Amino acid sequence: MAMISGIIAISGCEKTPEGPDQKDPVLQTFEVSVDAVSRTAVTYSVTPTLNDKEYVVVVKTAESVAGLEDEALVEKIFDEIEASAASSGNTLAEQMNKIACKGAVKSAEVKGLAVNTAYVLVVFGVDPAQEWASTTFPVVKEFSTQPVNKVDCTFDVTATVEMNTVDFTVSPSDKNIRWHLLTVMKSMYDGYIDPAGDYRWDTETFYQAYAENEMSQYLGAGYSEEEVLQIMYLQGDKNLHAEGLNTQTEYVYLVAGFDIDADNIFLVTDVTVGSYVTENVAKSSMTFDISVTDVEQVRAAIKITPSTDDETFCWMCQPYDGVQTPDEVMDNIVAANKMWFDMGFMLYKGVQDYTGGPESQFKYKLDMPDTEYCVIAFGYAGGVTTDPEMVTFRTLPGGAPEDCVFEANVTDVTPYTVDFEVVPTDNTVYYTADICVAAEYNEVQVIGDIENGIQQMVQMQQMFDPNATVTQVIGMYYWSGANSMGADGLSPDTEYMLYVCALDAKTGKVAAIQTFDPFVKTSPLGNTVPTIELVGYYSGDDEAGAIFGQPDATAGKSIAVVKYGAPADATAVFSSIITGDATDLSVYDDAYLMRMIGSSYWNQMDMTQPYSFFVINWEEDNTVVSYAEDAAGNLGALARKLIRATAQEKGNIDDLKALVDELNSKTRTTRCAASVEFTEAKPKVTLKGKADVADRDFDVEAPAMIAAPQSAIMAGHIMMLDHVAPYWTR
Repeated sequence: MAMISGIIAISGCEKTPEGPDQKDPVLQTFEVSVDAVSRTAVTYSVTPTLNDKEYVVVVKTAESVAGLEDEALVEKIFDEIEASAASSGNTLAEQMNKIACKGAVKSAEVKGLAVNTAYVLVVFGVDPAQEWASTTFPVVKEFSTQPVNKVDCTFDVTATVEMNTVDFTVSPSDKNIRWHLLTVMKSMYDGYIDPAGDYRWDTETFYQAYAENEMSQYLGAGYSEEEVLQIMYLQGDKNLHAEGLNTQTEYVYLVAGFDIDADNIFLVTDVTVGSYVTENVAKSSMTFDISVTDVEQVRAAIKITPSTDDETFCWMCQPYDGVQTPDEVMDNIVAANKMWFDMGFMLYKGVQDYTGGPESQFKYKLDMPDTEYCVIAFGYAGGVTTDPEMVTFRTLPGGAPEDCVFEANVTDVTPYTVDFEVVPTDNTVYYTADICVAAEYNEVQVIGDIENGIQQMVQMQQMFDPNATVTQVIGMYYWSGANSMGADGLSPDTEYMLYVCALDAKTGKVAAIQTFDPFVKTSPLGNTVPTIELVGYYSGDDEAGAIFGQPDATAGKSIAVVKYGAPADATAVFSSIITGDATDLSVYDDAYLMRMIGSSYWNQMDMTQPYSFFVINWEEDNTVVSYAEDAAGNLGALARKLIRATAQEKGNIDDLKALVDELNSKTRTTRCAASVEFTEAKPKVTLKGKADVADRDFDVEAPAMIAAPQSAIMAGHIMMLDHVAPYWTR
């Protein structure tokens, strides 16, 4: 259903010869005809003189082969076929076996072409006995897909605004045409079509991009393609409704007509654009009873009771400057958070109880002692619906940060990491802590780095909330009370010191530093190192779910099988996989990889079945890494194995099945695919910036999330999107 841009097609053919075989060794020739051309497809026929000889049929844009002589044209096609084969784990021979034709081809069709585009249909003979070398000059037939013809249809649109809703009456002049209406904030629309902006789209480009996003939202929510067509593309005179719009905001609506066939959706009319301005939402009579009691240094019992339970409202507790009026506080909150409010976040219904009483486990946690706070509540439903109600209070004084004393204890240590706990004598004091080699400790530098870091975070926070203060930022990002911490990327068998910096939460300055020197010595590196052996690469297409039961996960991928060997003194072996070449220790040392991979991405191996089955891309570097522990709990050095699945090294899928059967038979009396699992290379660690050693970094990829079907969209209601991200190229 997507709107189509240019593509290249290779046509596969049935290999059953038609007509009598030609035994005479005469030169193969072809009678080629273009039978029909539509906007996005071509139908062709090929009649060879030799029905038992192979040939290929390729469709390419005329622009991509312009100026190429016969030999160069064939060479380009072979290069593209070989590249396509490699990306799917096939050799050239395997790929050619899939696409080569024999005998006559009658009325074959290639779909998915771009509209109003010049193409060439290329046919030439090949010989599998000569590594699929070409055996004839190419026959080239030119054709052009048809343009999308505009339809003379206009749209009479009336937009009736009531507060933050709008009702549209749409009447097309052609009652048979399918049409779609969308509406967005004018500021967003203007941003995309601004000739001096980042996008510089025209109206038609914006319209199509938005419609494609809208369609994707429906499909992602579980609707079928047919349901989406019925929801989005209407016919005849209709009444539509949009709600939840921003108040006092100018919007535009865009409506256009479409021609929909079995494969495509074509925009066939001009886009009609109009605008309207929403009004304020209706005022509510809802009121609030705000109670603040039992105030401590960093906690207070807060309860907000609205007069009705069925209306949405916002409430916040935040530092108060003692100057702003409740209306000003509310306006600042709305300005900073309107986007979230309009998406339904940060809005509440019913009683909000943070008293620590029977209905609430905890009192409300505050950032700072001796600080003026306000609790504010106001109705919000697409806009502010009530006057704000506000209560102020001041937290009790806390201790001076320079008087706070810290206790620190090591809780775990490895060659590369240290876990420790910091306990202050005053839980109201904020602090930060880190470890370093004593010889590298520079107190002036430490203080400067911390204070500069706080100021930078304040500036970043003020980009989203201009009223953000140092106190708020420290309360959001720094420690208070007892905390468990950790340091990684360390060197084995090395002594480190700890420094803890108490912070002045009002100024963002370091009030005092307490050091622990020496604090900890990392564990020595053990001598036990596992081995990693590549068993082989296998095609996920060949596996097709028959072994692991998940054909969608293995389709188009390679299944890499590795085996681990453990020294006699190893008590545990762990493994992981990294996308990229991480074998250069001068760039990616063990400490760095251990820190970047983290504890979440290591799998402890069952050494009775010491195999991993990784699903990876063809023609892509991956590094399998493994380490072992000895009886004393010492970690050994990382073992590394670079793997790269290629079609030339692809193994027989029967060998993989036999291995899985053998492993399963050791633990179960009957074969069960679930007893040996494969690991898709997600989540995984991806190397970035390898050339820049000073800025080494990884991406940790989270598993893809699949949206569950949502409840049905009400008939006549319009989907509202907050951004446009194009999925297609014009």
